[in-house]
Amino acid sequence: MASLSSCSRSHFDLLLGVILNEADEDDTVDFVQEKSPRSPPVDTEKQPLPQFPGYVIEGELGRGGLGIVYRARDLMLNRPVALKVLTSDTGDKEQRQKVLDEARRTAALGDRCIVTIFAVLEHEGHSAIAMELVDGHELQNVASVLEPRQVAKIIAEVCRAVSIAHGAGILHRDLKPQNIVVTPAHEVKILDFGLSIEVDSTEIEEGFSGTISYSAPERLTGQPATEATDIFSLGVLFHEVLTGRHPFAKLGKPPTISSILAGEPSLPREHRPEIPEELERICLACLSFNAEDRPSAIELLHALDCFLSGRPVQLKASVVKNHLLNRIEDHVDEIEKWRNLGLVRDPERDHLRWQYRRILEGDDVWPTETHKLRAVELGIYISTWTMLSAAFLSAGLYREEIGTPLRWTIPLFITISLLIAGVLTEKRSANRVTPLFFGGAILSLMPTLMSVLTEFLWVPETTTSIDWLRHGGVSNKTLLLSSLICMIASVLRLNKTGVSFYAWLSSALFLATHLSVLLQLGFLDWDPGPRAVGILSTGIAWMVGSGFEMQRRPRFARPFHWIGAAGTMLGLYMLAAVPLLSWIGVESLARDTQSGWSFAISGFCMLGIGILLDRSPRLERRRIAKFFEWACPIFILGGLYQAAMVRTPIVGWQGQGSIWFTVIPFIGAVTMFVTLTAKMWKPRFMISSLGGVALSLHLLQHQDLISKTGVLISATGIGLLLTAIFYMLMERTPRPRAKQEIRPPSIHDD
Repeated sequence: MASLSSCSRSHFDLLLGVILNEADEDDTVDFVQEKSPRSPPVDTEKQPLPQFPGYVIEGELGRGGLGIVYRARDLMLNRPVALKVLTSDTGDKEQRQKVLDEARRTAALGDRCIVTIFAVLEHEGHSAIAMELVDGHELQNVASVLEPRQVAKIIAEVCRAVSIAHGAGILHRDLKPQNIVVTPAHEVKILDFGLSIEVDSTEIEEGFSGTISYSAPERLTGQPATEATDIFSLGVLFHEVLTGRHPFAKLGKPPTISSILAGEPSLPREHRPEIPEELERICLACLSFNAEDRPSAIELLHALDCFLSGRPVQLKASVVKNHLLNRIEDHVDEIEKWRNLGLVRDPERDHLRWQYRRILEGDDVWPTETHKLRAVELGIYISTWTMLSAAFLSAGLYREEIGTPLRWTIPLFITISLLIAGVLTEKRSANRVTPLFFGGAILSLMPTLMSVLTEFLWVPETTTSIDWLRHGGVSNKTLLLSSLICMIASVLRLNKTGVSFYAWLSSALFLATHLSVLLQLGFLDWDPGPRAVGILSTGIAWMVGSGFEMQRRPRFARPFHWIGAAGTMLGLYMLAAVPLLSWIGVESLARDTQSGWSFAISGFCMLGIGILLDRSPRLERRRIAKFFEWACPIFILGGLYQAAMVRTPIVGWQGQGSIWFTVIPFIGAVTMFVTLTAKMWKPRFMISSLGGVALSLHLLQHQDLISKTGVLISATGIGLLLTAIFYMLMERTPRPRAKQEIRPPSIHDD
């Protein structure tokens, strides 16, 4: 998933050397690329204890990357304190001063979860930070007895404190279970904020400081610390406290830089199935490989509060999707191998790909997650739909009865209300219902614009037939402008949110806009032929869908492909019903023959479109191809059969010659479907072949081209002969050669 850039590889190599030679997996590592030679570090164990006026050192508590922590007593106030003495090799004077300045900034936070800093000391070349002495247990030592809900409460406290620090421009850089202490009073304390830096600093941070196994991928590749790196570290400790296992420890081995950079953490519920699904999602959201995919501390705190209070959690963890995607991609590759071996057929392959795609995409076709729809959310659905119905009725059917100003103020009030609801829920991160409110506002905007424009700008002429809704008081110009503005609003929301619901909404509004253009051009006064061509022109939706595919957004392309397919099929039907041959000037055929052959021509167009789509590497196009392939035999065989049943199909030409002129095309079409069945086994072509053979026998007898007895005897004899021939061919036919197939795209891009 990740690769090291050339600019950061030297940093990575040096860091790796430090880790292999000096650091344990949970040790804090300070690595700075040296600008000039430095003296070797001083052995602090052989040095006398430093002295600071007003403090007495009583013993050593521990050692960290920046110095040694002693237990001491503040003689002035007679209280125990923790004294963090910076080691003499902690950078140059400027760097030491920076650490002390950071301690002063941290002291200003004053949060109950952040260890209080009492003083910054400097004496006889030694520097130290006097801070609150915390009595309690490290989080890693009590994690095994904590229930998931208790862990969530502790992490929520940590998130609250971290959000305050981030708001003040301060980072921690070394969040891990050892730096989280739970006191006997069940208070949470965060240690070691002395490693923090100022986010707004214009200086470029060089080097690395922190604990390797809790570091974000971008830190391991030499990028500076950010708020997102703290969130990643928090996610690692969250996972570890929940499960007792490091998320990047594989096969019982400790985590490595490679495993972290691979970006595939284990799922908490794999280790502890009793962990609530929403809590797992919160944890994994913090472990997203890309920093921009991780939530902020405020968003994380809000999600944990929602979990603890029983409200829906809005966070979507990209880790879960990536985890699914990687495994589904592996299975899809196996399915392609099975297909090449003949173990599965193309329809089965496509069905499996379609199911996997649904799993990956979830429910974003709907405004909310329907598989987790709660009763209150269903109520919001119904109430929103009720308001939309009222908006359309007030602007349309009940327009004259309610009169002004209600016919335009009601839809306007509904639009504004839904828009305000969408803005408020978006600010509160209530993303489950935000698309519903914004989508409702966009839809209600259409009757609002229709009523306002009609009231104050465009009034249709009741004497003309060009305005479709003239009796309702709405002109075609009003329809066009209203649908166009709504479509633009929907596309803007689609680009901002990336939710497929807006793609379907945009496609519906695109169709409304296109039909409004046709109405404005006088569609209602056109002859049947031009009307059919007008409906056929909705196929330009294919071009919009192809544009989304070129942008690698196949999810957004699907509704436009389906609208284009529906418009194409309806347009071909309308052309056949004109009938087409009569419209283009072919007058020598009987009316039923004209109609039948017109339907057959439309059917052949559908067959060509279906075969073309079926060869596409895109799954959705192959799915659409099925509908064309099911419809084309009805048009082709039905139309040709209708033409062949006419006794005098050609005007002025009597006798069997004219009958054969229409019967032969029908038999040829049946032969074509038999050939297609042999070339590409599909049930729709097989059914068409079998039905066509039976209809051919009846047709020959109906037109008196052969007697009933002759039909039965011929069918029996020819059937037996062909059976024997095909059986011998089957025994002698060599194994078919493997066809060169176009490999479909990955399931993510399909």
